[in-house]
Amino acid sequence: MSINNPLGLEDLIINTIAGSTVVFSFLIVILISVMAAKFQMSKTSFLVILALFTVMFSVYLQGMFILAVVLAGYFVFVGLGKVFN
Repeated sequence: MSINNPLGLEDLIINTIAGSTVVFSFLIVILISVMAAKFQMSKTSFLVILALFTVMFSVYLQGMFILAVVLAGYFVFVGLGKVFN
């Protein structure tokens, strides 16, 4: 017996928009970094948000890949922070 899940948010949001959880998490990190740089957040508050994201998406991502995603997000934040200033 299968359960019909009409509000399967994982399927609706993650798989429909990006195709997989890995691509979705990478796109969300880049989006968070761009928004944080645009609104000129401090580095400390951005790192707290990035750490919360890392804990939240550690279920979907592998160990070293999550480090690469976090570093890419941080470098995008620092680079765009210099552009937006």
